Amino acid sequence: MKNNQSGRSMIEMLGVLAIVGVLSVGGVMGYSKAMGKFKTDQTVTQMAELSIGIRNLFFQQKEFTGLDERMIINAGLVSNRMLLDTSNSNASLGSLIVNPLGGNFRVFPSPGGLGRDNAFEIYADKLSREACITLASNDWGNDPASGLVAVYAGAAVGGVTAPLMTTVYAGAGSNPSAGIFTPGKHENSLPISPMVALSACACSNNDCIFGIKYQ
Repeated sequence: MKNNQSGRSMIEMLGVLAIVGVLSVGGVMGYSKAMGKFKTDQTVTQMAELSIGIRNLFFQQKEFTGLDERMIINAGLVSNRMLLDTSNSNASLGSLIVNPLGGNFRVFPSPGGLGRDNAFEIYADKLSREACITLASNDWGNDPASGLVAVYAGAAVGGVTAPLMTTVYAGAGSNPSAGIFTPGKHENSLPISPMVALSACACSNNDCIFGIKYQ
């Protein structure tokens, strides 16, 4: 009789352990997914804050020549949580501002017309495909008054080293890269649908990039 009771207890213990194991795995996966969404939302917020800060900083000049990461850091547009530890002797321009998803923010002046750098581009690199899709399908300001010129979604092994939207046309079919999307009423216009974003963010190993261009 005692042996039967002991056998049942062992089976019950194994059953409980199995249930706990399943719940633990589910909990870890749920936490990981929630953290990924939180970091992606933070990246959206920080890109928007950077774009607003840069436009305000250059409001009087209307031209962004000389814009780079060090300039906006020195102007106080970058919070401490976005700064790379510059005590590292290997820190270099272009990797000084980090995004919540583990990559960098890159900032470049860009031609906006009339042969002048009257626009700028901001990129978040080293993104997962899921993060790229979320960023690309976000509404960054389809109204012309927002100053949005275009967005870019695609892949770049090693990150972004130069602006990718120096030439932008209103018609999606006229753009030199399939990754450029513009406001208006045409094929693949902004805001990008999740299905179009899925196609644009054709990358792997966290090599996705997303960028916005404003005037």
